[in-house]
Amino acid sequence: MPMGLTGARRILCSALLWTWLRTAVAAKYIIGQTANAGAFEVHFDDEKRILDLEKDCHDTKFCPPVVIMSGRQVGTIEVKNCQEGVMYTFVNKGDIDAGVVVQHEGGLYGSKGIPQFGTGTCFCYKEGQLMCG
Repeated sequence: MPMGLTGARRILCSALLWTWLRTAVAAKYIIGQTANAGAFEVHFDDEKRILDLEKDCHDTKFCPPVVIMSGRQVGTIEVKNCQEGVMYTFVNKGDIDAGVVVQHEGGLYGSKGIPQFGTGTCFCYKEGQLMCG
């Protein structure tokens, strides 16, 4: 018997490789406010201007990598307490079409403008430095 793959095995290997590559390309998250949500919805009112990634999502753990900002946010959102090594994606699902800017408190490590219904990413470096830009 030759050492190569038979036709059926080759098709099976190709299908497995395609399935693996397809799942490696994109992540899928549970959206909501449950403890197992990978994309957590944080509601903003007219007064909320700070997003605390340690406390605004769950009582017992940090916000997941995707944070959906809903409500009436406008202007600059100061983000604090990020988790080292996490690439955060912020989604602006706000009611106001002006857009927002997300940044580490004080804007020391850059900022990211996010239009209404847009997304922006920031990386949490060592010592809670949220780098946006």
